[in-house]
Amino acid sequence: MRTLTFWFGIASALLCGLVDPVWGYAAVFVLAAVQLSMLGGTSDSVFLLIHYTVVLIYFSLAPAMQIAADVDFWEVGILGSAAHTQALVLLLLYMAGVEAARLGMPVQPPARGPRDADRGVGVAHPFLLLLSCSLAAFAALFIRPDLNFVARGVVSDDDSMPIDFIVYSMIPKLVVLMCFVALAIHAVRQRTLWAWCAAGLAFALAALAANPVNTARQIILIGLLPLLIHAIARSHRWTLAAVVFGAIAGLGPVLNLISRDAMWGAGLESFPFSQDFDAMFVIAGLLERAPSPDAGFGRYLLSALSFFLPRDLKMFPGYDPLGWSAVAANFSQSNLSLPPFATAYFDFGLLGPAMLGFAISAGFRSVDRIVDPRRALTATYLCALVMLAAYVPFMRGPILGWGPFAASGLIAALVAGGLSSWVRRTVRVPVQRPHHEPALDAPRLGAPTA
Repeated sequence: MRTLTFWFGIASALLCGLVDPVWGYAAVFVLAAVQLSMLGGTSDSVFLLIHYTVVLIYFSLAPAMQIAADVDFWEVGILGSAAHTQALVLLLLYMAGVEAARLGMPVQPPARGPRDADRGVGVAHPFLLLLSCSLAAFAALFIRPDLNFVARGVVSDDDSMPIDFIVYSMIPKLVVLMCFVALAIHAVRQRTLWAWCAAGLAFALAALAANPVNTARQIILIGLLPLLIHAIARSHRWTLAAVVFGAIAGLGPVLNLISRDAMWGAGLESFPFSQDFDAMFVIAGLLERAPSPDAGFGRYLLSALSFFLPRDLKMFPGYDPLGWSAVAANFSQSNLSLPPFATAYFDFGLLGPAMLGFAISAGFRSVDRIVDPRRALTATYLCALVMLAAYVPFMRGPILGWGPFAASGLIAALVAGGLSSWVRRTVRVPVQRPHHEPALDAPRLGAPTA
């Protein structure tokens, strides 16, 4: 029933968008809300829950209200309806690909809860390891205090700034946050005084390390959203969607103003007229103002996904849509949001967004099977939570800017998950036979012998 409703909603949104893009985005809002309401079972996909929540935040109500109010960003000016309609079509194709990968997917039965031995052996060992790691990562922030205790927006002229930021700021902060997530999960399961004290100390370190004034919101989102997904994704889905929506739409612009925008004299713009929600406007601006490029056949995506390589070794450096001369000529800056399905469009045309959505949704099917609040706390489980949390900034894009945050989050999850399961072991108790039971290999009394 949910699948049938989705395809009917996609068709309706397309027809409405052909008449007026405002109506089309409004139909996408209704479609996403209906899909969230139908994802009510504990065995439903957590990925689809996050996916439709992101659609509600960035790709439905926000562009509809922006177009209706003739809002423009980055000094581009008012765009035509044709560009907005084409951008809407790319979004619908991506959503169609996501759902196409779920066709025929059986409903997953609830997983069994972990055994007592899987929850962590002993009381102190995993807590001490996680606390020690959290303290060490917090101390590492003082190696480069200029990167961690200075407000964002203060730009350095050092050529090694991106690498230094990843090594000395991004990874240590995410390790502190992920250690707090692991300790909080342990505390809820153990419910001992020592567990709660350890989680409280880790929370204090996380609050100091991830101060919003000097911490990018991607770090806070990837570091803390996994705890929320673990706690309520399988039981209180509307609560999770509402909290994520409120945090990004309501709190996000405020944190951006405090940490960076106030330095440049910018005022506070709330949802949906904040520049944080310019993703669909940027796509429409590129489609209208930039010349149609030749198909990249994967080179645009490979160029974006090579974020982990040094700048000199980046694959296909000329295939970066935000590096086009038309972007510099029409936009006041090149640090723009660019959803990945737009990058896929530049590679494979209209087939690109559907292919990307299908591939991502198919990959997250295995992640959905891992996510269960009763599962043992391991590196695999924490990595699955981080991947779901990282999908939120991934959809806003660009991939090149999102990649270091996601990779650092996975490294932090591996560290915290490895320490959580470091002392886990299976205790095998030998079964002792009663004294009155004869041994099976002993000759029976009175039995003939060879």
